[in-house]
Amino acid sequence: MTEAIAVHRAVSNAVFSNVRSLAVLSDSSSLINLLKAGEHLPELFGIMFDIYHYVSLFDVISFSFISRNFNSEADLVAKSALAGSVMSSVMNSALGE
Repeated sequence: MTEAIAVHRAVSNAVFSNVRSLAVLSDSSSLINLLKAGEHLPELFGIMFDIYHYVSLFDVISFSFISRNFNSEADLVAKSALAGSVMSSVMNSALGE
């Protein structure tokens, strides 16, 4: 789920930044396989639906698996971003927003 959210954010940010070509690398082989096959899991339907919509807006887009051993820096960035997102949600809830 977390990896799908990260891909969703990356793809949507690229679309809104007018990027026309994108290579998405992920250490989640199951997610990459779903994306390549155009399939989804029921619990990821909304996220995957959005990703597939955004895919149609690129001239070129690819989804590739990369081993976590070769992706440690990106993994750290993703975990930091997720932690910040969770903290922001907690703060918004505490403030009644």
